Amino acid sequence: MKFLCRMQVQFPESMSAEEVAQKQAQEKEYSQALQRSGEFEAIYRVVGKYANVSIFDVESNDRLHEILSGFPMFPYMSIETTPLSKHPNSIR
Repeated sequence: MKFLCRMQVQFPESMSAEEVAQKQAQEKEYSQALQRSGEFEAIYRVVGKYANVSIFDVESNDRLHEILSGFPMFPYMSIETTPLSKHPNSIR
């Protein structure tokens, strides 16, 4: 099952620069492991925002929820999820 997820991050103003850097490092490690596994198919930065658009290919809604809630930045994210299906005009 493919999903498009738009994720926007908003850290609390009270969070120190060191805490933010730590979360960013953890996030990078977690997301790259998911990319290597094939479940996290693609990630694109949204220009001008601390946000991304990502494509996931997972076995179930529950697995997607498990992945998303596992992100170290999850408590600071706003996530919009859209299920995808193949378009009949697609040549891929």
